[in-house]
This record gives sequence, structure tokens and C-alpha cells, in this order.
Amino acid sequence: MLRPILLLLSLTAALSAQEITVPQFTFPDSTYRVGQVIYIGNEVTKYYIIEQEMTLKPGSLITYTDLQYDINRIYSLRLFTKVHIDVLPDSGGTATLSVQVAERWFFYPFPVLGIKDRDFTKIYYGAGLAHNNVAGDNVQLYGAFAIGYDPFVSINYINPQIDPVNRLFFSFRAYYTEQRNRSLVSLAGAPNFDERRSGAEITVGRRFSLFTLVTMKAEFLNLSVTDNRAGRTLSPGGRDEFYSLHTAYFYDSRDLKEYATLGSLISFGISKYGLFEQDVDYQRYSFDLRTFIPVREELTMAGRMFGNFAYGGTVPNYGHTFFGYSERVRGHFNTILEGEHIAGAVVEAHLPIISPRYIRFEKIPFEQFKDMRYALNAAVFADAGNTWHRTEPTALNRWYSGYGAGLHLLLGYSAVARVEFAVPYGSPFSQGEIILDLGAAL
Repeated sequence: MLRPILLLLSLTAALSAQEITVPQFTFPDSTYRVGQVIYIGNEVTKYYIIEQEMTLKPGSLITYTDLQYDINRIYSLRLFTKVHIDVLPDSGGTATLSVQVAERWFFYPFPVLGIKDRDFTKIYYGAGLAHNNVAGDNVQLYGAFAIGYDPFVSINYINPQIDPVNRLFFSFRAYYTEQRNRSLVSLAGAPNFDERRSGAEITVGRRFSLFTLVTMKAEFLNLSVTDNRAGRTLSPGGRDEFYSLHTAYFYDSRDLKEYATLGSLISFGISKYGLFEQDVDYQRYSFDLRTFIPVREELTMAGRMFGNFAYGGTVPNYGHTFFGYSERVRGHFNTILEGEHIAGAVVEAHLPIISPRYIRFEKIPFEQFKDMRYALNAAVFADAGNTWHRTEPTALNRWYSGYGAGLHLLLGYSAVARVEFAVPYGSPFSQGEIILDLGAAL
């Protein structure tokens, strides 16, 4: 919600920015092993929050690849505007790692300004209050409201280590929103309507290793429609109230989560919608597989395959899967596809034009915004995907696909902006489309 504001702040301050030169190492790779690790600049953040993201431990062989990997992992905590690691040789073939960070702004009121479903005509705006590092433990507590498209109010609490010894995760969310109907099946030629949703969810999990997390979520949803017609809810009265259970497995070894250059994300999920109700009773099974492979000369090949499939009882129209909202097929960016199942694939190649570096905005009054990381990549890509109902067959020749190229700009506070040109597969370039979007595509 805050990223568009931070993106604008970074761009408007660029004229007063001074690039920071990062010292280069003067010794051969794999010369030293880690003796000790010291932390500098984490005035609020506790050291173990940083330590648990690092692969380099006392006794580890120090390589340039591992240093850059750990820098990106620490930056992915989204607690720091700047991360740097110095190698300070000791005697006897060991070296001290000096981890230097500059902390972000943690407690602040903030404007809520964003777009819904990656559509710049669907603007919402409001305000919120956040603390993103309560007690220095990476605990997030924030509340926000917005009006405009799909107005909402919500409160969120996320504690990635409520029990540090057993590495237990806990989060809570409560919300109310008036969400515009997305289902073309529900619309069926009638005027569109709103879904009024209120609910709460509690998630618990355990982090078994640096990369592995297993979660279990319990959720309650109360959903009603402003214009009740057949099929818009499973209950004939126009209101569905039900509990759900969701379990998920995550393996995430990506170096930089908002725009990775190395590592993988593997996730599997099982959801049961409706526990004690007669009207709502169905299941969903999902997977999301992403990999990022350095090839040569900083070129990265990236790929994603994902799917979400329904089984059991009747799936309500508001529970359908879609392309054209949060998920898109470039080349058919504004085409809405609806079904009970969804599957898709993305392939991208990223070549840095400007490798990640830092600039300093001296004229910005807040220290937390002075140091900003930025990078610029060229990319080529190909997308494919489709949705379908259980009563329909699926075939590859029915899938929507497209390809293209673009520029990806990475800015401070984990903001990513993309300018791309995409063409539907099999169509002339004259039928291509220009895409302006926020966030990485995979």
C-alpha cells in the first residue's frame, strides 16, 4: 500500500542523489573462513533477526557468491534501506564479517494509496498506522482503512517468531471490505453488485530451517451480496457464513524475494472450505514452483509454474479462479478468464543494465530514507495460462499465451516497477500492448 508513495519519493529526489561507492574485495575468492560476525547499525533490530537469515556461519568458507546471497537475504527482511558486509581478515586464515545495515522507518502513520487487481482505473486511498519492527523482533502490527474502489478496514498482527526456541510463527487478521464482484458468471448480463465481506483468520506455523516453513490457518468468512440472485451465494438467502482450514508448505531459498536472481520457491497448499455448514463444502489444492538460475555474465533465467484446483462440492462463483486480476497473461493482460481451476507458466530472462547499488538522498530530512537501493534490468518473457470448469476438458491449444520484452526498475523499500511490451502468441506486433505494472511478474 505504501510502495507507490515511496516509489514517487525516490524518483522525485533523484536529482539530489549521490551515488555511494561500495569497496571491492582485494583478496582471492575462498581465501578465509568466518571467525566471528559483528553487526553494526541495527539500533532497534535484534542481531539474531539478521543472523538467522545468513548462510555464512563461524567456520564457513567465505565466497563472493555467499556474501552477495546473504546481503540479499538480509535486505529481503524489509527492515533495512541498506545492507553491506565487510570482510576483515584476522590471523590464521579466518576473517571477521562486519554486517552493516541502515534501518528503515519502523513506526509511522502512512497514506494508503494503491490500485486493485493491477488496474490503474481501480484506485483506493485512505490512511493507516504501522509498526514494522515491534521490540526489534521483526513483529508487524498495523491497521488501515481505505475508500474508493473496494473500500476496506483491517487490522493485522504478524510475529515470525512468537517462540524463538521452537521457531514458531503466528499471525492474526480481522477485516471488513466491500468488494466489487469479479465473476462474469455471477454478472450474467445483470448490473454489477458488491460482496460485503467480514472475517478473521489466525495462522500458526513452524520454521523448520532457514528455508522451510509449514503453516496452518483457520478462517471465518461472512459474505453477503447487495443484489441477491441465483448462484451468487450458495445459500439461497444471499449470505454465506463458513469456516475454513488451510495448510501450506513453503521452501524459499530466493536471495531477494521481490526480484530474485538465485534460488527457488516451492509451495503446496490444501484448503477445506466449510467445516460445519451444509451449503459450503469443497476443497482446493494448489502449488507454486519458481526457480531463478544464474547463467552467465549476470544473466538470470527465471521460471514459474502454478495451479489451483477445486474438488468436492459446489464452488461458489466468488470462489472461482481468475486471470485478468491479480494473475495475468501478458499479451492478454486485460482479458478476464474465469473457472474452477487455474494453471499457468512464466519464463523470463533478466539481464542487468544497472547492477544493484545505493544512492544517498542528502536533501531528504529523514535518515531512514537517505540511503536507497536501486537497479535496472532488461527482460524478455513468455506467459501461458488458462482457467476451466470441472465439466470442461483442458487442452494446451486452448491456452492463452504471449511474449515480449521490457525494463524492470528496482527502487528502495522493495518497490519494483515494470514497463513492458507484450504480443499475443501468433499475432502480429501491431496487436501488442504496452504494460505499466508494479511488482515482479514471478
